[in-house]
Amino acid sequence: MQHPLFSSKTIFGLYILAWVMLIGIQTLAFFQLFTVSWTYALVDSLLFGSLYFLIGIGVWYFIRYNGFEKNQIVPLLLEHLASAFILVSIWVYGGTYVLSFIFSSATDYVELLWEAIGWRYGNGFLFYTILIIVYYLYANYIQQQERKEKEIELLSALQNTEIDLLRSKLNPHFLFNSLNSLNALIQTEPENASKMLVQLSDFLRFSIEKDKQDKIYLKEELENLERYLAIEHVRFGNRLKFTINIEKDALNLKIPAMLIQPLIENAIKYGLGSRLDDVEVIIFGKERNTDLIIEIENTYDKTVSVRKGSGHGIENVHKRLEMIYKNTADFRIEKTNTLFKVRILIPQAEGHGKT
Repeated sequence: MQHPLFSSKTIFGLYILAWVMLIGIQTLAFFQLFTVSWTYALVDSLLFGSLYFLIGIGVWYFIRYNGFEKNQIVPLLLEHLASAFILVSIWVYGGTYVLSFIFSSATDYVELLWEAIGWRYGNGFLFYTILIIVYYLYANYIQQQERKEKEIELLSALQNTEIDLLRSKLNPHFLFNSLNSLNALIQTEPENASKMLVQLSDFLRFSIEKDKQDKIYLKEELENLERYLAIEHVRFGNRLKFTINIEKDALNLKIPAMLIQPLIENAIKYGLGSRLDDVEVIIFGKERNTDLIIEIENTYDKTVSVRKGSGHGIENVHKRLEMIYKNTADFRIEKTNTLFKVRILIPQAEGHGKT
């Protein structure tokens, strides 16, 4: 922990100012109490004040060396009493001997110096008490700030870890099903199998590489989404109908990477997983008041139960939005008997979420 007096020029300046004021007070007090000339009073206060000015700087290192979190009060008090006695004694007798040597011819003043030792001890212990209180308050403040910073860093790390976990939850069934479809194509359509393998490889590479980035352009997300849909099209064929309706201006807006894919995956589950006829999935995108609005809707049959595991993609996306954008993003779900719709508002202004 840095010495508080050297942490900034302002603080050190205030320390100097405090001692200038104390020297002035000591000069007046010495003049009034001991009836000496202003010269003796000023020189006396300047010397003793300057000495304690230096001692005050050194007191911090004693406190720092002994630590700030000792739970045993009595040993701590005894340590400070011993420290105060030693430092104040050095201050009192050091100053007294120096002034006695300088003003050796002024016998009355020299005698007064020795008579004032008790008074100086009182002042010395008072100064020491004030110093350690100020130092302990400073140390406590710094520790509180460091603790808060560590808590914020820890919370941020945990939050980022949770976001990464949510973002990386790629449905294993998708991989298994893709590999099964790939295996079937190898037997019947080797060229299409090769094409699908490239698409699957590019899709997984995107998922891994973009996992390290907080946000990407919407057009990048859509490019990867097309790879995903091409892979799914091998499984479902013409039963899956997909339409993209994105305004041109919205393509260069940013969203968290891999945000839309889980929603499309969920739409396919709710749609093709719950009925035998075709399912249409439509994605809309537009810019409104500097915000990006994305809507994904799909047809489905509410009366048919969906297989276990559906819906987790929506929950994960919602959590990611809350963690990244706090209360500035909007996430809504609308359902009818035949239509399932997700609407997301993603702020684009600086200061909302990570960049």
